[in-house]
Amino acid sequence: MVDRPAANVVTSLNRLGWLKDERERYESTTRLIQARDRALDGAATVRVDFEALRATPAVVIRRLAEDLRLEVTEAQVQAAADSIVRPREQRREAHNADPAKHLRDLLLAKLRDDPEDARSVFSLAQTYFALGDFVNARQWYARRVEMGGWEEEVYFAMWQIAQSMAQLGAPWPEVQNAYLRAWKFRPTRAEPLYAIAYRYCLDRRYRLGYRFARLAADIPFPDDLLVLDPEIYAWRATDAQAVCAAGSGRQAEAFTLWRRLLARPDISDADRRRMTGNRDVCASAMITAAAAYPEALVPRLVAASGEADVVVSLLAGPDRGAIEQTLNSFLNCCLDVARVGRFLAVVAGLCAQDRAILLQRYGFLQFVDPGPGDWPGARLAQLRASIRERFWLHLSDGWRFFAPENFITRLTAVLKAEAQVFQVGINFADAVTLTGTCAAEQEVRRAPAAGRYVLTDAVASGPAMFDTARLDRAGGLQATDTDPSTAVGRRAAAAGLRTASLDEVLCINVA
Repeated sequence: MVDRPAANVVTSLNRLGWLKDERERYESTTRLIQARDRALDGAATVRVDFEALRATPAVVIRRLAEDLRLEVTEAQVQAAADSIVRPREQRREAHNADPAKHLRDLLLAKLRDDPEDARSVFSLAQTYFALGDFVNARQWYARRVEMGGWEEEVYFAMWQIAQSMAQLGAPWPEVQNAYLRAWKFRPTRAEPLYAIAYRYCLDRRYRLGYRFARLAADIPFPDDLLVLDPEIYAWRATDAQAVCAAGSGRQAEAFTLWRRLLARPDISDADRRRMTGNRDVCASAMITAAAAYPEALVPRLVAASGEADVVVSLLAGPDRGAIEQTLNSFLNCCLDVARVGRFLAVVAGLCAQDRAILLQRYGFLQFVDPGPGDWPGARLAQLRASIRERFWLHLSDGWRFFAPENFITRLTAVLKAEAQVFQVGINFADAVTLTGTCAAEQEVRRAPAAGRYVLTDAVASGPAMFDTARLDRAGGLQATDTDPSTAVGRRAAAAGLRTASLDEVLCINVA
């Protein structure tokens, strides 16, 4: 999708003489842009800046091909670039006359005859700004502010005064005050606050940036005709808030904000990769926080009885500390843990003394005695024999969760939405550590309550939920399986069943 600010489109309409009234130009242009955005709402889009495309078409087209993962030859890139009408070509077509300079001269002449024509004053300021003459742009925007009238246009002029000052390298306190004057004039607009926050982000003054970014992020999309950048309201201000939160020691808040943004469908792959990497940097603080014993929660789990169709299991190996880390982190992160009916642990080397300690600390835990076999297939088959529920979430051992999530709701929702899926892994790509990646938007599926997830072709060996009826249809778990994941995957494929996973990494293995 090729983007061009509404104000620039209106400037072109002014030059062409289309539509008689200035406000009509704004309203018509804004309605068209809003209709386009509504039509594309929820769709994956790649945005291309109109001015950048005209200025350096080959560079923009190559980047677009990379974003879309298209294989193109240099000849194809050049052919596409040659089809773009460049400003220089436009000047040749206009008998080597610069249209912006020509428009400037026309407007100056018109204002000599009618100096109170607010439309011409604003258009002249816009023209100077487009020409990079920020001294005169600032002067004429100031004149437009003095004239008053349509508040949105006055606000736009105040905003552009600050922008012009920034381009001229004015002292930052003066630029900031100019932004704040624009915001105070129209506090329903977030652009000035975002610009201030962005500057503080660049300067690594995160505590100050956080204040302005949070204010900007709290402003809803305005019911205005002149909206400069809808993405500021949709996600950019929140992104700036997350950056400043992380930089000022608020890792948990930054982590949560980036996860919320990553769930959006309108984030480009490049921004998605950046946000994922930033989110993972904050994960260490989340891992530490999730390791605490959930003292207030455990008694409620002992007293409550969850849904009969959800069971959680894990292997109780010889390392009691690792078992406690898995339990603590899962209980702290699973926001809908009350939906779990039973917690099972199959003994796999745990001594009697440690078993007694675990029962004392986690009274809801039920131990399953090991069967005759001491290999993975035998242990899992022993567990399966003890499970009557439809949904079985197996945590394996040595895992630490760090992301608060409705795990039970999301995993069961995927299984309900995908009739041919018998297992849903928690981690994207069955990762065992932080990878700085998440699923690309074009790979993602969505379903009510499931959020983002992807279909996969391999059985997860990490934490995953099974639909036990479909697992049995695939031949189930057999005690003779030395490599259960591979064996089950082969049998499931033969039965026409598939696997899936959530779209990000939500736990790590520390075994």
